[in-house]
Amino acid sequence: MFHFIVAYFSHYIKSFHLHGIHSPFVFQLEKKCLRDASSYVDYIKLSRFRESLNNNKSSLHIEDHGAGSRVFASNERKVTDILQYNCSTQNDTQLLYRLCAYFQVNRILELGTSLGIATHAMAISRPQAQITTVEGSPEVYEFAKKAFEKEAEIQVNFVNATFKEFFKNQKIPTPIYDLIYIDGHHNGDATCGYFESILNHVHNDTVVIFDDIYWSADMTRAWNQICHHPKVTASVDCFNFGLIFFRKEQMQERFYVKL
Repeated sequence: MFHFIVAYFSHYIKSFHLHGIHSPFVFQLEKKCLRDASSYVDYIKLSRFRESLNNNKSSLHIEDHGAGSRVFASNERKVTDILQYNCSTQNDTQLLYRLCAYFQVNRILELGTSLGIATHAMAISRPQAQITTVEGSPEVYEFAKKAFEKEAEIQVNFVNATFKEFFKNQKIPTPIYDLIYIDGHHNGDATCGYFESILNHVHNDTVVIFDDIYWSADMTRAWNQICHHPKVTASVDCFNFGLIFFRKEQMQERFYVKL
Protein backbone atom coordinates (compact mmCIF):
# COMPACT_ATOMS: atom_id res chain seq x y z
CA MET A 1 0.00 0.00 0.00
CA PHE A 2 2.88 2.37 0.84
CA HIS A 3 4.34 1.85 -2.65
CA PHE A 4 0.94 2.53 -4.23
CA ILE A 5 0.47 5.82 -2.34
CA VAL A 6 3.99 7.07 -3.09
CA ALA A 7 3.62 6.05 -6.75
CA TYR A 8 0.31 7.89 -7.03
CA PHE A 9 1.72 11.20 -5.82
CA SER A 10 4.81 10.77 -7.96
CA HIS A 11 2.62 10.17 -11.01
CA TYR A 12 0.45 13.17 -10.13
CA ILE A 13 3.50 15.44 -10.10
CA LYS A 14 4.85 14.07 -13.40
CA SER A 15 1.52 14.17 -15.23
CA PHE A 16 0.47 17.15 -17.23
CA HIS A 17 -2.29 18.36 -19.51
CA LEU A 18 -2.45 18.76 -23.28
CA HIS A 19 -0.19 21.80 -23.52
CA GLY A 20 2.70 19.79 -22.05
CA ILE A 21 2.68 17.08 -24.73
CA HIS A 22 5.04 17.78 -27.63
CA SER A 23 4.32 14.59 -29.55
CA PRO A 24 1.46 15.13 -32.08
CA PHE A 25 0.66 11.41 -31.91
CA VAL A 26 0.28 11.36 -28.11
CA PHE A 27 -1.40 14.79 -28.09
CA GLN A 28 -4.17 13.51 -30.39
CA LEU A 29 -4.44 10.23 -28.46
CA GLU A 30 -5.01 12.07 -25.19
CA LYS A 31 -7.36 14.66 -26.65
CA LYS A 32 -9.51 12.40 -28.85
CA CYS A 33 -9.44 9.13 -26.93
CA LEU A 34 -8.08 9.13 -23.39
CA ARG A 35 -10.02 12.24 -22.36
CA ASP A 36 -13.04 11.62 -24.58
CA ALA A 37 -16.05 12.28 -22.32
CA SER A 38 -18.67 11.33 -24.91
CA SER A 39 -21.46 8.99 -23.83
CA TYR A 40 -21.49 6.28 -26.48
CA VAL A 41 -24.62 4.19 -27.00
CA ASP A 42 -22.54 1.01 -26.65
CA TYR A 43 -21.72 1.96 -23.06
CA ILE A 44 -25.23 0.71 -22.23
CA LYS A 45 -24.23 -2.75 -23.49
CA LEU A 46 -21.12 -2.66 -21.33
CA SER A 47 -23.19 -1.77 -18.26
CA ARG A 48 -25.75 -4.50 -18.96
CA PHE A 49 -23.05 -7.15 -19.30
CA ARG A 50 -21.46 -6.03 -16.04
CA GLU A 51 -24.85 -6.10 -14.33
CA SER A 52 -25.52 -9.64 -15.55
CA LEU A 53 -22.30 -10.76 -13.87
CA ASN A 54 -23.09 -8.81 -10.73
CA ASN A 55 -26.42 -10.68 -10.48
CA ASN A 56 -24.73 -14.07 -10.80
CA LYS A 57 -24.78 -15.98 -7.49
CA SER A 58 -22.35 -18.75 -8.38
CA SER A 59 -18.81 -19.34 -7.10
CA LEU A 60 -15.71 -20.42 -9.00
CA HIS A 61 -12.57 -22.33 -8.08
CA ILE A 62 -9.56 -20.25 -9.07
CA GLU A 63 -6.29 -21.78 -10.22
CA ASP A 64 -4.04 -18.77 -9.70
CA HIS A 65 -0.95 -18.89 -11.92
CA GLY A 66 0.07 -15.35 -11.02
CA ALA A 67 1.16 -13.41 -7.95
CA GLY A 68 -1.89 -14.35 -5.90
CA SER A 69 -4.57 -12.12 -4.40
CA ARG A 70 -4.35 -9.31 -1.88
CA VAL A 71 -8.02 -9.75 -1.00
CA PHE A 72 -8.93 -13.44 -1.09
CA ALA A 73 -7.60 -16.04 1.31
CA SER A 74 -9.40 -18.89 -0.50
CA ASN A 75 -9.42 -20.02 -4.12
CA GLU A 76 -13.21 -20.46 -3.90
CA ARG A 77 -14.57 -17.06 -4.89
CA LYS A 78 -17.98 -15.62 -5.66
CA VAL A 79 -18.45 -14.21 -9.14
CA THR A 80 -19.62 -10.91 -7.64
CA ASP A 81 -16.40 -10.67 -5.59
CA ILE A 82 -14.21 -11.46 -8.62
CA LEU A 83 -16.07 -8.74 -10.51
CA GLN A 84 -15.45 -6.23 -7.74
CA TYR A 85 -11.80 -6.95 -7.01
CA ASN A 86 -10.27 -8.60 -10.08
CA CYS A 87 -11.99 -7.17 -13.15
CA SER A 88 -11.64 -3.93 -15.06
CA THR A 89 -13.67 -1.05 -13.66
CA GLN A 90 -16.46 0.58 -15.62
CA ASN A 91 -14.19 3.50 -16.52
CA ASP A 92 -11.42 1.16 -17.68
CA THR A 93 -13.77 -0.90 -19.87
CA GLN A 94 -15.06 2.28 -21.48
CA LEU A 95 -11.49 3.35 -22.11
CA LEU A 96 -10.64 -0.03 -23.68
CA TYR A 97 -13.70 0.41 -25.87
CA ARG A 98 -12.44 3.82 -27.02
CA LEU A 99 -8.87 2.65 -27.59
CA CYS A 100 -10.00 -0.19 -29.86
CA ALA A 101 -12.19 2.19 -31.84
CA TYR A 102 -9.57 4.94 -31.99
CA PHE A 103 -6.85 2.68 -33.36
CA GLN A 104 -9.36 0.68 -35.48
CA VAL A 105 -7.75 -2.59 -34.41
CA ASN A 106 -8.59 -5.78 -36.27
CA ARG A 107 -6.58 -8.40 -34.38
CA ILE A 108 -6.60 -8.41 -30.58
CA LEU A 109 -4.84 -10.60 -28.01
CA GLU A 110 -5.86 -10.52 -24.35
CA LEU A 111 -3.78 -12.24 -21.70
CA GLY A 112 -6.06 -12.74 -18.69
CA THR A 113 -9.75 -13.19 -19.54
CA SER A 114 -11.11 -13.38 -15.99
CA LEU A 115 -14.93 -12.97 -16.28
CA GLY A 116 -14.65 -11.39 -19.73
CA ILE A 117 -15.44 -7.79 -18.80
CA ALA A 118 -12.54 -6.32 -20.80
CA THR A 119 -13.01 -8.90 -23.56
CA HIS A 120 -16.61 -7.81 -23.95
CA ALA A 121 -15.69 -4.11 -24.16
CA MET A 122 -13.13 -4.72 -26.91
CA ALA A 123 -15.47 -7.01 -28.83
CA ILE A 124 -18.35 -4.51 -28.69
CA SER A 125 -16.03 -1.78 -29.94
CA ARG A 126 -14.71 -3.84 -32.86
CA PRO A 127 -17.24 -6.61 -33.66
CA GLN A 128 -15.43 -7.40 -36.90
CA ALA A 129 -12.08 -7.95 -35.14
CA GLN A 130 -10.44 -11.32 -34.53
CA ILE A 131 -10.11 -11.57 -30.75
CA THR A 132 -8.13 -14.20 -28.86
CA THR A 133 -8.33 -14.23 -25.07
CA VAL A 134 -6.24 -16.49 -22.83
CA GLU A 135 -7.26 -17.67 -19.34
CA GLY A 136 -5.27 -20.13 -17.23
CA SER A 137 -7.96 -21.08 -14.69
CA PRO A 138 -10.28 -23.79 -16.17
CA GLU A 139 -13.46 -22.86 -14.26
CA VAL A 140 -13.02 -19.17 -15.00
CA TYR A 141 -12.38 -19.99 -18.66
CA GLU A 142 -15.56 -22.06 -18.86
CA PHE A 143 -17.60 -19.40 -17.07
CA ALA A 144 -16.46 -16.58 -19.38
CA LYS A 145 -16.95 -18.69 -22.49
CA LYS A 146 -20.50 -19.57 -21.42
CA ALA A 147 -21.30 -15.93 -20.59
CA PHE A 148 -20.51 -14.99 -24.18
CA GLU A 149 -22.93 -17.58 -25.59
CA LYS A 150 -25.71 -15.06 -24.92
CA GLU A 151 -23.81 -12.43 -26.94
CA ALA A 152 -24.67 -13.77 -30.38
CA GLU A 153 -23.07 -10.90 -32.29
CA ILE A 154 -19.68 -11.38 -30.59
CA GLN A 155 -17.10 -13.85 -31.88
CA VAL A 156 -14.18 -14.53 -29.53
CA ASN A 157 -11.57 -17.30 -29.55
CA PHE A 158 -11.25 -18.47 -25.92
CA VAL A 159 -8.05 -20.31 -24.98
CA ASN A 160 -7.57 -22.21 -21.70
CA ALA A 161 -3.82 -22.10 -21.08
CA THR A 162 -1.19 -20.33 -19.04
CA PHE A 163 0.41 -17.44 -20.87
CA LYS A 164 3.66 -19.40 -21.13
CA GLU A 165 1.85 -22.39 -22.65
CA PHE A 166 0.01 -20.14 -25.09
CA PHE A 167 3.19 -18.63 -26.54
CA LYS A 168 4.94 -22.01 -26.57
CA ASN A 169 2.15 -23.51 -28.69
CA GLN A 170 1.98 -20.71 -31.28
CA LYS A 171 1.90 -21.97 -34.84
CA ILE A 172 3.89 -20.76 -37.82
CA PRO A 173 3.37 -18.21 -39.30
CA THR A 174 3.31 -16.23 -36.07
CA PRO A 175 0.07 -14.19 -35.70
CA ILE A 176 0.51 -10.43 -35.58
CA TYR A 177 -1.79 -8.32 -33.40
CA ASP A 178 -2.88 -4.69 -33.55
CA LEU A 179 -3.61 -4.52 -29.83
CA ILE A 180 -2.39 -6.69 -26.95
CA TYR A 181 -3.92 -6.33 -23.48
CA ILE A 182 -1.98 -7.89 -20.60
CA ASP A 183 -3.88 -8.30 -17.33
CA GLY A 184 -3.16 -11.42 -15.37
CA HIS A 185 0.20 -12.37 -13.94
CA HIS A 186 1.19 -9.61 -11.51
CA ASN A 187 4.81 -10.62 -11.25
CA GLY A 188 7.60 -8.38 -12.51
CA ASP A 189 9.90 -11.02 -14.00
CA ALA A 190 6.97 -12.86 -15.59
CA THR A 191 5.62 -9.61 -17.06
CA CYS A 192 8.99 -8.82 -18.62
CA GLY A 193 9.07 -12.35 -20.00
CA TYR A 194 5.63 -11.98 -21.58
CA PHE A 195 6.71 -8.68 -23.08
CA GLU A 196 9.67 -10.41 -24.74
CA SER A 197 7.28 -13.09 -26.02
CA ILE A 198 4.90 -10.62 -27.66
CA LEU A 199 7.67 -8.87 -29.59
CA ASN A 200 7.28 -11.55 -32.27
CA HIS A 201 3.58 -10.64 -32.53
CA VAL A 202 3.70 -6.86 -33.06
CA HIS A 203 4.09 -4.42 -35.93
CA ASN A 204 4.97 -0.74 -36.13
CA ASP A 205 1.51 0.45 -35.05
CA THR A 206 0.67 -2.17 -32.43
CA VAL A 207 -0.42 -0.84 -29.04
CA VAL A 208 0.29 -2.91 -25.93
CA ILE A 209 -1.69 -2.21 -22.76
CA PHE A 210 -0.37 -3.27 -19.35
CA ASP A 211 -2.84 -3.23 -16.48
CA ASP A 212 -1.91 -2.61 -12.83
CA ILE A 213 1.55 -1.20 -13.48
CA TYR A 214 1.68 0.11 -9.89
CA TRP A 215 0.22 -3.04 -8.30
CA SER A 216 3.52 -3.59 -6.51
CA ALA A 217 7.09 -2.30 -6.53
CA ASP A 218 7.97 -5.40 -8.55
CA MET A 219 5.39 -4.57 -11.24
CA THR A 220 6.53 -0.95 -11.37
CA ARG A 221 10.12 -2.11 -11.84
CA ALA A 222 8.98 -4.29 -14.73
CA TRP A 223 7.03 -1.40 -16.26
CA ASN A 224 10.07 0.89 -16.08
CA GLN A 225 12.26 -1.79 -17.63
CA ILE A 226 9.80 -2.27 -20.49
CA CYS A 227 9.59 1.48 -21.12
CA HIS A 228 13.37 1.54 -21.66
CA HIS A 229 13.39 -1.45 -24.01
CA PRO A 230 15.19 -0.52 -27.26
CA LYS A 231 12.16 -1.49 -29.38
CA VAL A 232 9.79 0.74 -27.39
CA THR A 233 9.57 4.30 -28.72
CA ALA A 234 6.74 5.78 -26.65
CA SER A 235 5.01 4.90 -23.40
CA VAL A 236 1.94 6.54 -21.89
CA ASP A 237 1.55 6.10 -18.14
CA CYS A 238 -2.07 6.59 -17.01
CA PHE A 239 -1.33 5.15 -13.55
CA ASN A 240 -3.96 2.38 -13.59
CA PHE A 241 -2.47 1.09 -16.81
CA GLY A 242 0.28 1.84 -19.30
CA LEU A 243 0.40 1.98 -23.08
CA ILE A 244 3.44 0.91 -25.09
CA PHE A 245 4.14 1.83 -28.74
CA PHE A 246 6.74 0.70 -31.27
CA ARG A 247 6.33 3.48 -33.87
CA LYS A 248 9.73 4.00 -35.53
CA GLU A 249 8.77 7.55 -36.48
CA GLN A 250 8.49 8.40 -32.76
CA MET A 251 11.53 9.18 -30.62
CA GLN A 252 11.70 7.23 -27.36
CA GLU A 253 9.87 9.27 -24.75
CA ARG A 254 7.73 8.67 -21.66
CA PHE A 255 4.46 10.48 -21.08
CA TYR A 256 2.45 10.72 -17.87
CA VAL A 257 -1.28 11.39 -18.19
CA LYS A 258 -3.65 11.93 -15.29
CA LEU A 259 -7.19 10.88 -16.19
